[in-house]
Amino acid sequence: MTTSVKDRLFIAGAQLFAGKGFDSVSVREICKAADTSMNMIHHYFGSKEGLYDAIVATFTEKVFAYPVRLLDKEVRSKEEFITRTELFVEETLNALIDQRLVLHIVMRHEIEPTAFVSLLQKFVAFLKAAQVKGYVRSSIDPEMISGFVMDRLGNQVLFAQQIKGGSGYDIIDDTDYRSRWVKANIDLFLFGLSA
Repeated sequence: MTTSVKDRLFIAGAQLFAGKGFDSVSVREICKAADTSMNMIHHYFGSKEGLYDAIVATFTEKVFAYPVRLLDKEVRSKEEFITRTELFVEETLNALIDQRLVLHIVMRHEIEPTAFVSLLQKFVAFLKAAQVKGYVRSSIDPEMISGFVMDRLGNQVLFAQQIKGGSGYDIIDDTDYRSRWVKANIDLFLFGLSA
């Protein structure tokens, strides 16, 4: 199947912006990587800025639709809280992996996507509701814990190449390792280190 010129520009732009940053990438470089003429970026996106905006705009609520749905319903038992938390972490990690180039771009340029902020707020509300029901210790600060979890997920994706280079572990392509990582982090998050 042949990739359209617009899609090639989108992919090349995402890769280059993620790797080098907006200011360090030229229109010529994007078009060369997309194997197209320079006027095509203007035809499809209006400008380099238009392409950049189109790429960043993909980091929307749709990216986190399933993880958010897991948090929206009231939790009726501790077992359900644990199960939904496990699914939330796994699905959020998968969403971040799927959008890793855009994640690199928004982090590099310190953009705070509303979709990510909304997800974090829903996770805090989910933890607070579980705390009221006694499924989470009252001494836990839901905002700190949600930040810890989201930082852990984001950093694992942002630094995946360095982690792979240093340890050989590949969270992007090795689904067995990804599953082990999720289980270990869920266990730490839900049950702590103490015996």
